[in-house]
Amino acid sequence: MNARTLIRALPACLATLLFLSACAVPTDHTESEQRSFTPLSDLLTITVDRGDLEVSPGNVKEIRVERWVSGRSPLGRPSASWELNGEILSLSFRCDRAASCHIRHKVIVPKAISLTVQSVDGHTEAKAFSRPLSISTTEGSVSVSRISGPLILNSVHGDIHGRGLRSNDFRASTRSGTIDVSFAEPPNEARVNTQSGLATLELPEEVYDVYSSQNKGRVVTEVDTDDDSPYEISAQTDGGRIRVVSPE
Repeated sequence: MNARTLIRALPACLATLLFLSACAVPTDHTESEQRSFTPLSDLLTITVDRGDLEVSPGNVKEIRVERWVSGRSPLGRPSASWELNGEILSLSFRCDRAASCHIRHKVIVPKAISLTVQSVDGHTEAKAFSRPLSISTTEGSVSVSRISGPLILNSVHGDIHGRGLRSNDFRASTRSGTIDVSFAEPPNEARVNTQSGLATLELPEEVYDVYSSQNKGRVVTEVDTDDDSPYEISAQTDGGRIRVVSPE
């Protein structure tokens, strides 16, 4: 290539480089954003279509939401929205499929709130609830701790973990995920159901009335049992495995 050809080619090359550089510019946005919502009743449902959620009760009168958004996209910054419509708080997130984006929410609700969480994927963590709590997820995972109110946990493919539970009324189910929960106090009623997933229910040393049902699966009971016990345990599986055990 002679000098004249090289000079003519420079503008096109520079334009191409500038375009590629613009496509590679990161859209990281990791500082937090905050917003408050006034609840209309003592019932609340939080819907999350993507990302992680941490939720707990607090000494607040409003629903406090904090979020962190980060990621890279050739089309610009990822889009996040939050809206309270009646008793439903929607936390939405949109990002180009070719991009690497992430969002995390932290929500504090008034202590009188009875909460339902519906998540598609991501991790949901809840702690210290004494009011009824229900969490369901499709592809995500769930972890709960120090829950003393009625508790319902459901997943399709995700994993469920629970520690230090004091719920008298407990229900957990999964299609193909795992369930691993332990209780700090004997529950009056606990039900675990799986299709093909694995489950471990760890209970304090006590005598329990255990009902088990399995098709192609297996239920292993390693606690003391008595049909007259006030603590009723139900373990049902189609093709999975459930263990009902005491702490080692």
